[in-house]
Amino acid sequence: MTARDSESLGSRHWRPGLAAVLVIATVVRLAYVAELRATPWFDRLVVDPEYYDQWARRIAAGDWLGTGAFYMDPLYPYVLGALYAVVGRDVLLARLLNVACSVGACAFTAGLGRRVGGATVGLLAGLGLALYEPDVFNCGELDKTALSMLLVAAFLFLMTDRRRGARFGAGLVLGLAALTRANLLVFAPLGALVIARDPEAGDSPARVRAAAAFVAGFALALTPVTLRNLAVAGTFVPTTTQLGQNFYTGNNAENPYGAYGVVSFVRANPHFEEADFRAAAEERAGRPLGPNEVSRFWLRAGLEHIAADPGFAARAFARKAVLFWNDFEVSDSQDQYLMERESRTLRLPLLGFGEVAALAVFGFVVGRRRRTVRLLGAYVVVYGATLVAFFVFARYRIQVVPALLPLAALGTTALATRLRMGDGRGIAVALAVVGVAGSLSFATIGLFSRDHPNVVEMRLRRYADVYLQAGEAERAIAALQEAIPGCTHGCPWALKDLFEIYRTTGRNAEGIRYLEGFVRDHPQQRDAPEYLATLRAATTSP
Repeated sequence: MTARDSESLGSRHWRPGLAAVLVIATVVRLAYVAELRATPWFDRLVVDPEYYDQWARRIAAGDWLGTGAFYMDPLYPYVLGALYAVVGRDVLLARLLNVACSVGACAFTAGLGRRVGGATVGLLAGLGLALYEPDVFNCGELDKTALSMLLVAAFLFLMTDRRRGARFGAGLVLGLAALTRANLLVFAPLGALVIARDPEAGDSPARVRAAAAFVAGFALALTPVTLRNLAVAGTFVPTTTQLGQNFYTGNNAENPYGAYGVVSFVRANPHFEEADFRAAAEERAGRPLGPNEVSRFWLRAGLEHIAADPGFAARAFARKAVLFWNDFEVSDSQDQYLMERESRTLRLPLLGFGEVAALAVFGFVVGRRRRTVRLLGAYVVVYGATLVAFFVFARYRIQVVPALLPLAALGTTALATRLRMGDGRGIAVALAVVGVAGSLSFATIGLFSRDHPNVVEMRLRRYADVYLQAGEAERAIAALQEAIPGCTHGCPWALKDLFEIYRTTGRNAEGIRYLEGFVRDHPQQRDAPEYLATLRAATTSP
């Protein structure tokens, strides 16, 4: 079968194939949400999800304007608030809304892949997102990620359509996407430039009109937020006021890691973060500061740190660049690897970032002469640079996946063609490219590994805490006892948590038996003898 015959066959099967992809995406995500519903995690919202839930409840209660300029990206809580206003607060429906957004992102990713390399590439790209574990995981979070993925995939899809209405739509969707991830603002001028310089989009006046339509759509999306911030806070803020704070969080002397690092004077909770940053800035500046002034203050502070210690900053930037390309998913409010303990769906052999990235590199190599392929590659590079400038989180990085998957699908079909033709040299080149890219993606970077003892201990402590709050002390104890052997000396917090459970639940005898064995096996551990003595004293006291 020739490549043309194969593509003709793929085109005939596009609609039923796409329908099958979307059914698979829906079933996998619904299965995960159903599993999550049977756990304490379903109703226990922490950090950002809890913040968005409270914000949405205020909106549903009638507080549509709120107070102050937006600090957090506002689109998702307004969408969630509208849902609550119609049906009442329902965290199941909120997750089903995420499922709908995620399935929509699969459809747009498939359409994008079709434009990149034909129907087969499109179906593979859509299927890749349907079976992409981090995207399935994010459907279970009351978080903006699923909505952001839908908007990013739609933006990339519309950017491949040269009709003026599509250009306007691309700008509009990009503006909405920027209200879920503010770093996407960088693509407004870049997108207009790409459209204005498109050699296949007509003469110069036509290209300028198309670029103007794109900018008009983008401006339309941001205008309500800008006017709201101006009316409520009296300041010009097109999206949010946390640029400087985020830049400083990723670029300060306390954070050599590349991921989020807690700033010592800021409570790591969105309820307090804005106020803490403002208080510290005003104390250092010696005067009250407005929202934009606070952001500029911390932007300058981050730049001053880079200038004062360029070696430190260079190492941090390098680590962020490596983390961006690494298979490991850096957790934030919730941990994907922790939820694998609760979900058979997440334990299926689903796709991860490493496989997608390695195949995408090969896809870019074989398709680089196509303008659309180069544009997707440029999007990934630019988006990655916006994270490297700040810090890396899994839910911040996932927005490159709708661009990577069509490239990965292109690479997969190219490799399959070489295998079918018996092209030994071509196969060797393909395997070399995929192998090198994969080795970089799957390399272990310090503690950024799902199996690192510190990470496992932290994960299991969180697991134990949730089940203890749910009244399942036995399950919490089992989790902590699982965590302790892997890190008896370097990370003693699980042992302390276990001691506290024994003490507070009156399981002194059980705790004594465990700690006696632990002290015997680990005599160098400093804290265990004190815990053992405390439980013995509590047992013998009247």
